[in-house]
This record gives sequence, C-alpha cells and structure tokens, in this order.
Amino acid sequence: MNRILAYILKVVLLPLRLLGVLGRVLGILFRPVLMRIDSSQDLSNTINSLSSSMASQRGLPLIIGTVLLVLSLIVHGIVIVGLVATDSFDKNLYWLCIPFTILHAGVLAGFTGAMLAIPLGQSYRDQ
Repeated sequence: MNRILAYILKVVLLPLRLLGVLGRVLGILFRPVLMRIDSSQDLSNTINSLSSSMASQRGLPLIIGTVLLVLSLIVHGIVIVGLVATDSFDKNLYWLCIPFTILHAGVLAGFTGAMLAIPLGQSYRDQ
C-alpha cells in the first residue's frame, strides 16, 4: 500500500520537478542578463526615485484605481446599452474588452496602492 501511495505521489509531483529543472536551466541561461540587470545603476536610481516619490503620495495609486473603476462602470454601461440598441451581440461583443481592460487596470492600481501604502510608511508631510 505504501508503494502505491509513493508511486502516486511521484506521478503527482512530476510536473513540479520538471518545472524545477526548467527553472534551473533558465536560471543558468539567463544568469548574465540577470546579473547585468541586478547591477544596473540606472535601474537602481529609478527605483529609488520612484520609491521616494511614492512615499509622499501614498494614496495616488488608490485614487487612480478608483477613477479607473468608475470609468470602467461608465464604459460598461455605454457598451451594454449600445449592444442592446444595435441588437447585434455576435458581431460586437469584442467591445466589452475595453471596459474589462479598464476594470482590471483599476483593480491592479488599487491593489498596488494598498500594498505600497504600509511599506512606504508615513509621507513626509504627515511627519
């Protein structure tokens, strides 16, 4: 019974092992590029300036996310009304991609703002 369970476990974990091997191979292949990116002074300066500017404007990504969500709601309403008015759902359903893209961008911006608000700490104006 234990051999059967061990065999089933090996079969179930095989994709994870293959991903691990693939990750190691890709790590070896891309090591020079990753080392170059890691030691880039320009990238470091960009990240530092972005971090310091975000520390003083912690709520900006949340506001951007909220605006995008409201815009997505408005565009959804316009697109749905337009689709119903033209009565051609099959040809024009791709128009729904625009509001869904705005929705996802808004949610992503909001989550990013929420995740950055605490690690960045108090803004310089709050102190």
